Amino acid sequence: MKTYEKIYREILIGVLEKKVSFTQLGLSKKCGVSLGFVNKIVRRLEEIGAVDIQRRKFRIIDSSKIIFDWASKRRIKQDVSEKYFIDMDISNIEKSLPFIFTGYSAWRLLKKSVPFDYDEIYIYVPVEKKELFYIWLKDKPTKKGKENLFVIFTDDEHLIKNSKKKIAPLPQIFVDIYSIGSLASKYFIKEILEEYPIFKVGA
Repeated sequence: MKTYEKIYREILIGVLEKKVSFTQLGLSKKCGVSLGFVNKIVRRLEEIGAVDIQRRKFRIIDSSKIIFDWASKRRIKQDVSEKYFIDMDISNIEKSLPFIFTGYSAWRLLKKSVPFDYDEIYIYVPVEKKELFYIWLKDKPTKKGKENLFVIFTDDEHLIKNSKKKIAPLPQIFVDIYSIGSLASKYFIKEILEEYPIFKVGA
């Protein structure tokens, strides 16, 4: 995962909390990145018409441009550390996992909705819990076949801190589903935008 994604994530979490303006210094502290780097990313968002930079802060003009700019750049499959075919029903795999869900599973857990059948689970595992993951995996029926569990080991403290009840923050779920790019993605993205019209283009 790229460093700039923390900044996009923090801004979009704020948008969902109805924040309309942010300070660059505040983002620097929350995301654990330099003020200069934040300024660079905010200028990029200004160039695409997503924000208006003011003195020591900036105002959100179009949150859809932020989330779709991030989604278009997100490459979740490049971040996958390990992948497995586990010969179990998807729902049973999900029930047994003690890690952070993203993608389709996360949306199902968040909203109790499945707009399209899916057969892939994506999880974030904090690097300090890597051994716990292997303990979890040890007694699972792994076989050769089309992988259905995709594991991303992460040291992104901002992502970990903002994940609640084993579910990644909504903006992360959105861009990850968008990046997966399967047929199911289309239906999930449509439902997310219906539920959160603030991210619709032109909303």
